[in-house]
Amino acid sequence: MTVLADIFPAEGEFLAPDEVVITFDGGVPVAIDGETVSVAEARRMLSARGEAQRIGRGEACAALERRAGRGCASLANAVSGELHLVLHDGRVTAQDLNPTNTEEKREQ
Repeated sequence: MTVLADIFPAEGEFLAPDEVVITFDGGVPVAIDGETVSVAEARRMLSARGEAQRIGRGEACAALERRAGRGCASLANAVSGELHLVLHDGRVTAQDLNPTNTEEKREQ
């Protein structure tokens, strides 16, 4: 389990980019970097990691919401898969969702 003190740098320390992998199942975030989380935990973790990178409180989750076109808690039309975010120096960069089992879902 990640402790907030583990992600905030010591005074004057520079942080390398923080790459975050968010796993979705049926449009709902279920894991951060492979660690199973609730939706509320996902929001808290994204916010804390964003703050450590000088991203305003909640901006990492807001960037995810903008990217998805809906709320962080529900990506109803999204397939299951992973979304990669890079948090660094006040910026959030999002890559496209990498769907898993897309063919199986289309056949159902």
